[in-house]
Amino acid sequence: MRRFPSLLLPLSLGLVLVAASCDPDGPGGDSGNDAGEETPTDAGDDAGSDTDAGTDAGSDPGTPDAGTDAGTEEPGDPCVLADPQPSTCAYGSYCSSRSSTCQHVPTPTCENFNTFPVSWDPATATGPVTYAAELLSFATDDTRCVTARPMLIRTRVRAYSPSGGLPTDAAGLSNVFSYYRADGSTISDAGQYSNIVTSADGKNIEFVVSTCVRSDQPSVNLGFHFEGGNGLCQTASR
Repeated sequence: MRRFPSLLLPLSLGLVLVAASCDPDGPGGDSGNDAGEETPTDAGDDAGSDTDAGTDAGSDPGTPDAGTDAGTEEPGDPCVLADPQPSTCAYGSYCSSRSSTCQHVPTPTCENFNTFPVSWDPATATGPVTYAAELLSFATDDTRCVTARPMLIRTRVRAYSPSGGLPTDAAGLSNVFSYYRADGSTISDAGQYSNIVTSADGKNIEFVVSTCVRSDQPSVNLGFHFEGGNGLCQTASR
């Protein structure tokens, strides 16, 4: 992976996205900008799940403050949610959409990061901070996923970089952002990423990650990581 200069969830339709510790099964994608299409990419088999080839004709315009933040709320200094992230919060924290207070990003404790743990210390690091994810859908999609892994998970991820320079397209994103599966392997394919919205002079970004998984998985671990930044664990349940 190339060196990177330096860097939820209203529940509806029965979808649940929980942050912090993750469960034993995990997942294993499309180029474009804001209104781009999504194309999950086949990345092989995984103890949890994988991504497969296909095309999504839909699009998801960016919504800067939609969704629920990752992690558990804790007392924090007030911040201005309308500001670009992290607002007045320190590096390694973010302005919570639930409380408009500064919250620390959660430590990635899921097994997705066990084999290849992410080394990140907010006291010394300067890379992008992935602070929230929003489950958009978790449903069967015979068009975009293969028979072995017919369930498509679409997740909107949000991150910020104090120094700016965040990518504006899927090709650039694939150079600095990876999806970690439960077995510790990573996938960084432009076909996974779509609906990319970069704002605040390249300091804020949100985008959609598309992943195909097996039908016998009621919940799936999701692991996200920007080069030079933190790792974020989420569990998607249907």
